This record gives sequence, structure tokens and C-alpha cells, in this order.
Amino acid sequence: MVFKMINIKKFVSIRKKLGLSQTELSQGICTQATLSKFENLGRIPSIRIITQLCDRMNISLSDLMVDATVTAVDALFDKADFNLITYDYDAIRNILSQIVPEKLTASEKWHYNYLKGSVALYDEHDLVASLFYFNTILTDPEIDDTSIYYLLALSGCGQIYEKKNDVEKAEHYFNIVFDSVMHKHIDDSHSAIQILSILLNGGVFYAQKQDYDTSNSLLNYAYHTCSDNHITYYLARIIYQLAQNAIATKQPQHLIQEYISDARAFARLNNNTTLLQKIAALNKN
Repeated sequence: MVFKMINIKKFVSIRKKLGLSQTELSQGICTQATLSKFENLGRIPSIRIITQLCDRMNISLSDLMVDATVTAVDALFDKADFNLITYDYDAIRNILSQIVPEKLTASEKWHYNYLKGSVALYDEHDLVASLFYFNTILTDPEIDDTSIYYLLALSGCGQIYEKKNDVEKAEHYFNIVFDSVMHKHIDDSHSAIQILSILLNGGVFYAQKQDYDTSNSLLNYAYHTCSDNHITYYLARIIYQLAQNAIATKQPQHLIQEYISDARAFARLNNNTTLLQKIAALNKN
């Protein structure tokens, strides 16, 4: 698959030819740290920022765009992320078995360990293994605390302590995550899906604590994130949890049925058979 991406090396080359330091180029547009993360870590800033930086260098954004091909590893990870949404853990294990960890880049290793930790947590119920994989991400010297994989690993740790019935530690991890994720810029559908995962997990956690106000707040934020970014993948699970919250708080029957109907429709759209079974059981009860 071919898509357009920014040629960061060309960007840096033009900046240096113009004799501009990172501080000079970023002045009044963004922080020097934002520009440094773009040039050195490939972290793309908002379209507003990158456009202003290009204007200052008297070039257009299109001058930096090049065709790139999604790698085979990227395609496998995309499939695994979708399988995680639909509870297809056997498919994830099969995908991960096709990947050689030693050949991965730093960010690919974080993605790999996140998936390994998620399978251990959700399907194998091996909390020790799950904690190992998430801590591998958190302790990597190359990662910083704004990386989506850092936040996913923190969210995973929160879920581990939730399963250990250590609510205090679980909430500690979730609070750290939400302080960052609510302000995190969504660059593309991939980052949106990962953020939705964190919001959904938080919504489920607070529902289990019977803090339905916080749960609904996170779930509704996730719902609007789906709407704003035209993403349907997590909608079924988000609305399903909203239905459970509505039942627990004795909301009007017509609202509950609306949630159940919507959750069923989106689960069918994404062929999420496991969730369809859960929805059927909820509706029956």
C-alpha cells in the first residue's frame, strides 16, 4: 500500500542550508522540543505547525511529501490491532509468530511488546507475563512519556492491578495516563485507535468501581473521538459499556435499548462475533 509521508531528512537539510537553528525556526510557532522530536524521532506535529514551519523556510508542504510503502510488519501490526478490538487472540498470536523481534525498529518493538502484553492480560490471564511486556516498554531508554506506546503500557499496568483487586495502584496508573491522553494530538487513524483503547479501558475500570460519572465521561469522549475521526472500530465496545452503565444506574428503558441496538449494529459491521454474543446475553437479561 502506498501513501504520502513527510521527508524529514529533506526538511532538516533545508533548515541547515538556510542557516536556521531549531530555536530560530520554531520561534513563535512551536517549542524547540516539538521541532527536535519531529526531526530526531519522526514525531509529526500538527498540520498547522508543520505548515507554518514550511512557510518560514519559504517552501510548501508538498515539497516535502514523498511516496512510501507500508512495510509488511506495519500491515501485520494493523491486522493485530483490529484483532485486539474483536477479541481474536488466536489471530494475534499467529501474526506475532510471523515477526522476528530482533529485526524490529524501536517503535515496532514497543508495538510488539504491547500486543504480547495484551494477549497475556486479556486471554491468557498471565499477569506476570503481561507486566513483564509492559515494563519492557516503560523501561526502554529510547522511549519518552509522550509516546502512545508508553501510555498504552501504563494503561495495561492499570488493568493488571485492577485484576489483582489493587484499586489504589490501578487508579494511580490510569490517572497518569488520562493526564496525558486528554491532551494528546491525534495525527492519524492509527493513533486514534490506540487512544480509543486507553479511553475504553478507563471507562470499563471506572464502571467496575461504580464511578459511572467518570466512566461515562471517558466513554462519551471516546465516542466523539470516533465520530470526529470517522472510525467505527471501537464504537461497538464503547456503546456496549454505555449500555451496561445505563442499566446499572437505572436509566430509562428506551435509552438502554437504543444503546444495545447501536452496539449490535456496529458489532455486526466489524464482524465482532464475541461482542455480539455478549450483547445478546445483555439484552436477554
